[in-house]
Amino acid sequence: MTTTTEPRQIVLAWPRPITLAAVAIGVIPFAIHAWMAFNGYFGHDDFVILHRAAAHGPFDLDYLFQDYSGHLAPGMFLLAWFITAVAPLSHVFAVLPLLVMLAVASVLFWRVLTRCFGSRWALLLPFAVYAFSPLILYPTLWWAYGVQLFPLLLTMFGAINAHLTYLRTRASKQVVITLLWTVAGLAFYEKAALFIAVLFGLTLLLGERVPWRVWLAHGAVVAGFAVLFVALTTSRVKNDLPSADFIAEFVGNAVLNTFLPGLFGGPWTGPAPGATISTSPLWLRLTVAAVAVVVLVGGLLKAPRRAAAAWLMLAGYFAVDLGLVIVTRLPEIGPLIGNDPRYIADAVPIAVLCATFAFLEPGERTGGLRRPVVLGLVALLGISATFSFLWLAPGLRFAKSEQYVSTARAALTANPSIVLYDTSVPDAIMSVWLIEDGKASRVIGLLPQRPKFDQPAEEMFLLDDNGSPRRITGVKDPVVGRKGPVPDCGYPVGGQVVTIPLSSRVEGRRLLRMEYYTSSAGPVRLALGTVAQEVNFAEGLHVLYVVVNGGSDRLEVNRGTAVDPMCVVDVRIGSPAT
Repeated sequence: MTTTTEPRQIVLAWPRPITLAAVAIGVIPFAIHAWMAFNGYFGHDDFVILHRAAAHGPFDLDYLFQDYSGHLAPGMFLLAWFITAVAPLSHVFAVLPLLVMLAVASVLFWRVLTRCFGSRWALLLPFAVYAFSPLILYPTLWWAYGVQLFPLLLTMFGAINAHLTYLRTRASKQVVITLLWTVAGLAFYEKAALFIAVLFGLTLLLGERVPWRVWLAHGAVVAGFAVLFVALTTSRVKNDLPSADFIAEFVGNAVLNTFLPGLFGGPWTGPAPGATISTSPLWLRLTVAAVAVVVLVGGLLKAPRRAAAAWLMLAGYFAVDLGLVIVTRLPEIGPLIGNDPRYIADAVPIAVLCATFAFLEPGERTGGLRRPVVLGLVALLGISATFSFLWLAPGLRFAKSEQYVSTARAALTANPSIVLYDTSVPDAIMSVWLIEDGKASRVIGLLPQRPKFDQPAEEMFLLDDNGSPRRITGVKDPVVGRKGPVPDCGYPVGGQVVTIPLSSRVEGRRLLRMEYYTSSAGPVRLALGTVAQEVNFAEGLHVLYVVVNGGSDRLEVNRGTAVDPMCVVDVRIGSPAT
């Protein structure tokens, strides 16, 4: 007897319309952001981070756990090492992992919304507020900030999803997964320490209860990170708080000019210095504030207790964001720092979640605005927010940096042997706040041509503000070596140390121009104060440029080998002249 088995038919289900709409809402701003990111470049801290990554390995704990301007971010430095090891100074390659994080974060955030409120059309509006937000998409064009915020958002939504699974299953494994998401977030941005407060607030808004042991585990992770953070970083907290007027102006800028407009499709203004945005007209700020009040009151009228709890959660989170700036950056930079979305962008998804809780009943599958109204508002918001983003985006394009690097690359390709004097770069490329890190070596040091900086050379160049090499022809404002005792020779130098008195004291990093001649090539030791270096001198009559860094009123010279004496004819120490 034979039996026949009918082949199975695999039926592919077409995604639901709401799912397709959510995908479109996520993909459109993602694609626009990706396009702008791919057409951008590195700037400021990016060069410093990548430069440090090239000098260390992935297992160097001092490198991974370094104090970077008050931040402890081993995850960021590990990613920077990988990028530098694979494709140094490739901006396209550098932004790829950030875009992956952004895409996954958007998927997880939509998952959070649907798990809390069911799959309903009304959720498309809060999802669009998050996905299109210029407060997130604009500052993350700057790689150094994107590598902080995108991992934070990804791990925040991962932790929330794991916590929601725990609330449903009460499986201890989900607590561990939530903690792992938190640890991953802390590896990139210390604001992940706020995850415990977010999870606690969401638990209350969902009407759930969690054993104290769970919160104790979360508290232990945060406490452990706090100990590590305090031990490894220098506190950025200022002793004296700014004045009340200073704080009020900053809060006004942060709330009325940046945060609220950014939630409603704004800020409808252009870029300003750094990552800040321009101040919008007063009437626009007041209009946005009025709309925010309507939304706030509307939530309280619809569900007083739940909305009040949601608005308190948002206020608490936002207050922490502002408080961190007030005690650290505000005294240094001033109230205009409130126009910088980097310090409040992480509050955008919190605002979206809290507003959704204020207007929608958790667990319900129906309710909220009707589909045509939702789609109309989403379209209006998307168009407005995209307009704002594209208006702002050139501010973090870093076109000057790209042009500088491209020009230097072409020059080094044409003449790879040139030696460069390491000098400061324009403020548009490296901020003056970076001080000693704001040098050309940090910007182009990772080019495949491997540029040579500050090496002794008979011909030396420096890069101008456009990245073009300019030949150094001498030194300006020189400290001069006094005339030597031997006619037509100056200072004869043999195996003994010869001291050349200077016309005045030299301090710090300078360029030494030395004329000499010798019949025997070999190493020569130069010492300015306690700083000494060995330089190879060539046979014949030469002019040599040497970068020196010390403090003294005399230059000491001696030959390290038993050869014929050399003559030091002229010594000048100053700044390079082209």
